[in-house]
Amino acid sequence: MNELKHQPASQLPRSPRSTYTALAKVYDIVNKSTIGYIADVSTSGLMLFSSLNLPVNQRRLVSIDLPHPQKGKTTIELGIRIAWSKPEQKNQKLQAIGCEIMAIEPHDKLSLLHSSMAYSHKA
Repeated sequence: MNELKHQPASQLPRSPRSTYTALAKVYDIVNKSTIGYIADVSTSGLMLFSSLNLPVNQRRLVSIDLPHPQKGKTTIELGIRIAWSKPEQKNQKLQAIGCEIMAIEPHDKLSLLHSSMAYSHKA
């Protein structure tokens, strides 16, 4: 009945995503280093532009500095899994990195949603 179980991950329908137009820096909490910047956001993940080549299936704890329409800058924390990585089309020095959100607190998810609604447009 559930056709999605039998499809390869590359053929699964993607969550609707929005191009993120604000500058939102993503930091690795453990290594205390910058990973990259948000390029687009969906309900289940995000895409980053990064100068790093991060291994697929690697998990990281990250914090993201988001602009918030009412609160100004706010920082959220989440756990991500690197789902895919490929060279960015317009700048081969950067990687486009797909991240699945594995763990996020409800108040952080709400902040991400508010920021995404205010600073994104449909991709």
